Amino acid sequence: IKIVRALQQSGNIVAMTGDGVNDAAAVKGADIGVAMGLGGTDITKQAADMVLMDDNFTTIVVAVEEGRRIFDNILKFIMYLLSCNSAEIILFLLAAVLNLDLPFTTIMILWANIIADVPPSLSLGMDPPEHDIMDRPPRNPKSGVLTKTTTVVMIIQASFMALITFAVFLVGVLTPFGRTVLLNDDDTQTDQYVASIFHQGDPETNANENKFAHIAGARSVAFGVLTVLQLNQAFLSRSVDVSVFKTGLRANMWMVGCVLLSFGLYVMGVYVPGLNTWLELVPLGWPAWLVMFGAVVVQVAFSELTKMVLRAIGRRRTKRMGDREQQYYGHDQ
Repeated sequence: IKIVRALQQSGNIVAMTGDGVNDAAAVKGADIGVAMGLGGTDITKQAADMVLMDDNFTTIVVAVEEGRRIFDNILKFIMYLLSCNSAEIILFLLAAVLNLDLPFTTIMILWANIIADVPPSLSLGMDPPEHDIMDRPPRNPKSGVLTKTTTVVMIIQASFMALITFAVFLVGVLTPFGRTVLLNDDDTQTDQYVASIFHQGDPETNANENKFAHIAGARSVAFGVLTVLQLNQAFLSRSVDVSVFKTGLRANMWMVGCVLLSFGLYVMGVYVPGLNTWLELVPLGWPAWLVMFGAVVVQVAFSELTKMVLRAIGRRRTKRMGDREQQYYGHDQ
């Protein structure tokens, strides 16, 4: 028990295994007490946090790996949902601050939450463990799921998606680009670019802006950009600091299937007659798809740059912790 307490006082996370009555105190005092299920006494089992039913120490390693995988997937799930929903909040805040009309209608937001949030987030729970999951030092048990680093990363990701979507929307409503992205443009309407979007037109115009082709086109392409960014964010969320080119796509085929399902539902919402009218979307031409593809490429590049910075910070932090540990044990010797 003195050894356990000494290790804890030096900042270590201590696991203690035991089977006899004399081990019960140390097992109880450790951060993680492990008792033998076959040869252990009842007192030790009651004092332990975990009981090995097969008395095999290898099971401890497997349990630790599974626990870390579950925690990682919970973190990925939370970061993905928060980043996607925060992006929508930031997008609408930008429109409100600049006194613009809303980039999306209510039904668009509901559709985005159904197709872009639910399936990919569920597939994150099926993600396999990362390759370095057992090389990491123990996590501070006093810290929450979201740390300062992950919170900052989440805010950065959300802000990026919101700014890209907002920029596309502004270009669509303030320039002829809003009509360029349309699949069919009969060119019979006279658009009032600035008047209709900055609340300078008549009240009837502002109440029914989708009657202007460029407004409908801008909203539809902006909705498409945000949707594909959120779907791509699911792949980027598979690791906080590991490159998406290392995590790959085939390791989690559940995610691939869920993203394809969500993307298919988005395409149906844009091109299926009746459904697109209900969702207040309009069919888009090839220029809109080029914009979406470009947005995804920029998002991947931005994410890789962010993860590169995080890896550098992580290496520096690990080196600093190693130096402190070496100093401590060197001084103790």
